[in-house]
Amino acid sequence: MGAMGVAEEIDLRELWLALRRRRKLVTVTASTVLALTVMVTAYQRIFTPVYLGSFSLLITDPISSENSNGNSNATALSGTMFEQLARNTTSNDLPTLIEVLRSPMLLNPIAQHFDLTYLNLSSRLKISIGGEKSQEAEGVLNVSLTGHDPVQDELVLKAISAAYLHAALEQRQKRLADGLTFLNKNAPTLQQKTSQLQSDLAKFRERHNLIEPTEEGGAIKGRLAQLESQLLGLEAERNRLQRVRAEISSGRLSARGFQEAISTGSGGSSSDNSGKGLSVGDVDQSLLQLLLKVESELAAARSKYKPSSSMVQGIEARQRQLQPMLLRSQLEAVDGALKLNAGRLAMARSQQQALTFQFLRQPALIKQFTDIMQDLKIAEENLAGLVSARENFQLEMAQRSVPWRVIAPPQINPRPIEPSISRNLALGAILGLVAGAFAGLLRDRLDHVFHTAAEAKADLRLPLLGHIPHVNFFQGVREGKRFQLQELDQLVANPASEAFEKYRSQLFYCQEAFRSLFTSLRFLNSEKPLRLIAISSSLPREGKSLIIVLLAKTLAEMGKKILVIDADMRRPQLHQRLGLNNLVGLSNLLADDCLHWRNCVQSLPGYEHWDVITAGLPPPDSTRLLSSNRMRDLMVDLGHCGDYDLVLFDTPPLLGLTDAVLVAENCDGLVLLVSLDLVDRALPKQAIEIIHNSGCPLLGLVANSIKSGGETELNSSDNNYSYGTYYASSVYANYAGDANVAVGSNQDAQSGAPSPHGWWALGGKIRRLPGNLLRWIDR
Repeated sequence: MGAMGVAEEIDLRELWLALRRRRKLVTVTASTVLALTVMVTAYQRIFTPVYLGSFSLLITDPISSENSNGNSNATALSGTMFEQLARNTTSNDLPTLIEVLRSPMLLNPIAQHFDLTYLNLSSRLKISIGGEKSQEAEGVLNVSLTGHDPVQDELVLKAISAAYLHAALEQRQKRLADGLTFLNKNAPTLQQKTSQLQSDLAKFRERHNLIEPTEEGGAIKGRLAQLESQLLGLEAERNRLQRVRAEISSGRLSARGFQEAISTGSGGSSSDNSGKGLSVGDVDQSLLQLLLKVESELAAARSKYKPSSSMVQGIEARQRQLQPMLLRSQLEAVDGALKLNAGRLAMARSQQQALTFQFLRQPALIKQFTDIMQDLKIAEENLAGLVSARENFQLEMAQRSVPWRVIAPPQINPRPIEPSISRNLALGAILGLVAGAFAGLLRDRLDHVFHTAAEAKADLRLPLLGHIPHVNFFQGVREGKRFQLQELDQLVANPASEAFEKYRSQLFYCQEAFRSLFTSLRFLNSEKPLRLIAISSSLPREGKSLIIVLLAKTLAEMGKKILVIDADMRRPQLHQRLGLNNLVGLSNLLADDCLHWRNCVQSLPGYEHWDVITAGLPPPDSTRLLSSNRMRDLMVDLGHCGDYDLVLFDTPPLLGLTDAVLVAENCDGLVLLVSLDLVDRALPKQAIEIIHNSGCPLLGLVANSIKSGGETELNSSDNNYSYGTYYASSVYANYAGDANVAVGSNQDAQSGAPSPHGWWALGGKIRRLPGNLLRWIDR
């Protein structure tokens, strides 16, 4: 995750740097797009503005009783149902309604009246649902029309509103007529059904001899409750009589107790004798009273006389005579009461059974009666609703009122809605920024080179030691294998010549640039002076050899003792530039242990302080020689001999070859040469990475201006490099032989020519204008 985050951050930084490099192009493109947007907006606003007109229709009545949901009257509900069925308004299909309003059936006559086509009119017409303040108002339709002619569009809107109202009225009348036909067709059926149900109700009452089964069922239920209470009383009386008879038979019931039992049984709430459980006749009553009297006399006699007295025994004898007679009388009375009670129980149970059977029949009768009454009620309500709906339809057809209403009249907004100035400016600004960023990134990809020294310094993050300006004099030095130093000396030796005047300013700035470069090198390390310095580049043909020659010449003229060593044994160049032989050089010195380096040093004629060691004969394996101990010993001797103030090494390019790194490992530092307007900006970064990985001290970079104002175009295929990728084989191909390219080792601009005059000068300026503009944008 960390590596991915770093890569993403680097990518974003590269994009930002690319936009900063092409900020002029981004600004010009964005400004152009914004200016075009302003021009197009102004043109449309003046010549082709778009106006908006609209009107609103109320298609439903929000306070109509037809739409009320709070009516509890059954007849009103039935009437509403029949009206909805007859009007066919049970659902409101607004999308279908909108399609009908936009159909050719309604719009074709209007389009023909105003000499328009249906497609033109329908494309400009828009119908939406909802009001301006509430989008949920489905009973409101907003009709809008856009166009370029506000006067005609307002007339068209008025015609459309009139056509919609007329169509709504016709549709309403047609629907009312269809609804009335529907009601008249269904009226006889409802009347016949109502009459049939009334007849069924009358027959039901006659057949079952009742008026209201529900009320009669309640009466039967009350009688059953009374019988149930009576049965409970009779059963309780029977149980009491049975207990009395058992007590009489067992002799546990005395005459006084029997009298109490008789009193209890005869105490009823009813006025007749039906509620009495036991009754005793006059004879039985006299016997009972006589027995009670005898018992009282016996009790009195026993209190006065002895049990053996004749008085007591006589009374006891009378008591024994009366008791059997009274027992028989009591049993007969109780048996009679039990028989009477049994008869009453049987009668009550018979009545209960009859009433229960009659009550069980009531639910079925009630259900039949209820069904008939409900059907009759519904039929009567439907018939009443149908009659009411028919009357309403007839009334509405006679009134011919328009069902829709225009709540917002047709009118055209005097201010155009298109083009929108604020929206177009915002879109123009956004599109301008996007187009500018795209153009900047595209240009940066197609022209992926450094244009200025400051740009190279900022992108590579290295100290800028110097910037070598372009000099037309050095055009074609590499291709022609010219004796460069001799030509330069001849030019400087004749200051009055026309050629010297031609290159005077360029040579002056070039000399000052090399002096500034030496100053930068001198102050890089204040503790230990730098003596051994290697100069390399990312690719061949960037001007290393020429830079070394001119730097050595400048320092030699300043009185510094300089030694230049050509360490490019694969494709040496220095001996050609300086006019020296290459028979014995660095390769011979490294291959022959007996050869001393001083024997390989060549002095330049005319330069007392400038010595050179050429590359020597090309060896079969230069890498092995440069990595040998002999090479390290040579570097140590050169660093400690003290004969030279500065030793400069001309090395092969860094990419694809290890020679430059092997040389720089034994030097005090390496200077990276970056050619402006030539090398892909990704290649110096790869070279810097190689230097850092090898551990060589990297002193900084030197920018070399290849072009003179960018007038000479470079072809990537002619310079053996491709955008974003470096192929090592191209380097070896350059060393294999002379390449057929048109770009020199250092400068490739066309030499200056006398400026044309008059119209030719104007034509030349016009022809150079695109190139100058492109160069200004790139910088």
